[in-house]
Amino acid sequence: MSRIEVNINPSVLQWAREEAGYDPSEIAAKVEVPTEKYNTWEQKGEKVPLGKLKNIANYYKRQLAVFFLPEVPKKITKPKDFRNVITAKSKLSKKVLLVMRDVTYFRQTALEIKGEGYWKDRYSWIAEVDANNKKSDVIAGWLREKLNISIEEQFHWKAPSEAYRTWRSAVENQLGILIFQFPMPLKEVQGFCFTDVYPYAIIVNSNHSYTGRIFTIFHELTHIIKHTSGICLWDDIRENQNEEWECNSIAGNFLVPKNTLQSTDDLKEIQTFANKFKISPEAYLRRLKEEKEVSSVKFFTLLDQIKASYPSILPKKIIIKPEVKSRASRGETFYTLVLDALNQNRISYTQASGMLDLNISRVMREA
Repeated sequence: MSRIEVNINPSVLQWAREEAGYDPSEIAAKVEVPTEKYNTWEQKGEKVPLGKLKNIANYYKRQLAVFFLPEVPKKITKPKDFRNVITAKSKLSKKVLLVMRDVTYFRQTALEIKGEGYWKDRYSWIAEVDANNKKSDVIAGWLREKLNISIEEQFHWKAPSEAYRTWRSAVENQLGILIFQFPMPLKEVQGFCFTDVYPYAIIVNSNHSYTGRIFTIFHELTHIIKHTSGICLWDDIRENQNEEWECNSIAGNFLVPKNTLQSTDDLKEIQTFANKFKISPEAYLRRLKEEKEVSSVKFFTLLDQIKASYPSILPKKIIIKPEVKSRASRGETFYTLVLDALNQNRISYTQASGMLDLNISRVMREA
């Protein structure tokens, strides 16, 4: 029986590869063909074995029909890269690129369901910040009032996990920012945000600790206030990285207001105070340095000690129900938005299944 060969749009094949983060030699090895053969497919698009094309579609996370499109789809708009990394290491991994693709799709869905006017109204608060004093402590104070969570309530939370869920919910509900969380290489990215089109979104790395995720939310929220999309590694910035430094400053001022900061250069006390605020000891130490409560020499000594104290082994992963995982990764706002649209017959069960990464039977139970 002869194999089936098809003609495809070669430009679409190249676009799909680049969007997925593969080099030609890498994907050629995956589908077991010479690199020269794969390059020919991208150049001419002729006589591509259907079986190989199906494998390629699987690696690129695309439907097979995509390769037959007459025109090349738009590339995903990537946030500005604020990471302090050398060019050779700046290339985004396949995992991060896939998260960006997924979140772009989620945002497009949310825009279609609710409409541009709805999201524009949700972000009217940004004009209030623009009119505000640009000092970090003033912006942080305004933001705390807007979220309506006092420092006393922050102290009352029992654990960082509770703090993270509460902050996340407040930012989604009060500010209209969608917050997604997905596992990504932690040394590559701690978070990023999108402000190119409505709705705005923050993405945190679920491989990070809860305290790390909390700081990421407010670091990225500062980028949004500044009308900037960004990819960030906020714990590895230099003082000449002005915007990243300012984002850290506002996030720090928000989580630890100056009038609540207690001066110390004792590591145990730093940990105790950090626990009180439900933040990392590193974040508390940075606030001390920012307020000149600790010298630069002492800061770096303590920072090294803090980083050395972090566990090198990740905790064991536990089994989580698919619907719980879906709700956690997509956030309450988006998850509910999809289910509401389903119940209003605005989207199908198949569409909801794809958006929530749940089989249709589970979507039916959730709806």
